[in-house]
Amino acid sequence: MPVEEANRPEGTARPPEGSPPLVQRVPVVRIRPEDGLGRKRDREGHRELCRSIEQFGVLTPVTVRHAPDKTGDYLLIKGQGRTLACRLLGIDEIPAVVVDDRFAESVKVQQFLVENVARLRMRAIDRALLIARARQEGEETADVARRFGVSAATVRRLEVQLEGASSSEVAALKSGSINLALHAVIARHVPLNERSDVVAAVAPYSLRPKEMEVLFVALGWSDLVSLGSEYRQHRLLLLTWACRILNDLPSVTLKDRLRQMALQLPLNFGTGLQPALAAR
Repeated sequence: MPVEEANRPEGTARPPEGSPPLVQRVPVVRIRPEDGLGRKRDREGHRELCRSIEQFGVLTPVTVRHAPDKTGDYLLIKGQGRTLACRLLGIDEIPAVVVDDRFAESVKVQQFLVENVARLRMRAIDRALLIARARQEGEETADVARRFGVSAATVRRLEVQLEGASSSEVAALKSGSINLALHAVIARHVPLNERSDVVAAVAPYSLRPKEMEVLFVALGWSDLVSLGSEYRQHRLLLLTWACRILNDLPSVTLKDRLRQMALQLPLNFGTGLQPALAAR
C-alpha cells in the first residue's frame, strides 16, 4: 500500500486520478508546519489578518498533506498565517485543500490554488468577500478579475459595496437573511454608519432588490438622510413600517402596492410607526 494511503485518516477517500484536490474542514490542532516552511510574521500584518478572519472567517483554504508518521496530523504546506490566526482566535476547524504525496510538491497544485480559487465550491457571498478582501490587500483589479473569472467591473462593484461592511452585515449575508443584490441596493442608498440598522430592518421581509430600490426612491431616502443624524431613528421607523406594509400587501403590481402603502402612511411617528418597530 502506498505511504499516502496508509496515512490517510479513516473515512477520507482519495480523489480520482487527475482531479483537483477537494476542500474539507480540518482540526486546527492537528496541523503542524512542514520542516523549513515556518517563517517570521509581521506583527501588524498578522493583527490585521486576525481581525479579518474574526470578521469574515477563513475565505481562502490552507494547503496541507497527511503527516507520514501515522499520527493523524496534517503537515502545513501553505497558509501559516491563517492557521496561526485561527489558533489565536480559538477557531477549531479551518477549510483546507488536503493533498497527498503525489501532489504535495507539484507546481500544478499551487497554480490551481492561486489561479483557480473561483472553481472551488464556494458560495457567492464567500467569493464576493474574498474578491473584496483581495482588493483591500492591494491586489490589482485586473489580477483579481482574472483569478476569479469575473469582469473588472464586478470586482470594482463588490469592492465598493463591501468596503467597511460591519460584522452584522457580513453575518446577515452569510446567513442568507439578505442576498448580495439586496445588500447592493442598501449600500447605494444608505450611509455606511446606518447600514447595519437598515439591513436588520429589511432582513425579516421578503422584498426583492427591485422593490427595495423603488421603495427607497418613493420614500425620498436621500432627502431623509440629508435631515441629519437626529432623525436617524425616525428614518428607521419609517423604513421598517414601509417594508412590513409592502411585504404584506397582496401581490399586485408594485405601483399599486406603493399607492396602497401611501394611503396607510401614519401622520406621526409616535403612533402608527412605533408598533412596527416593536414587532420586528
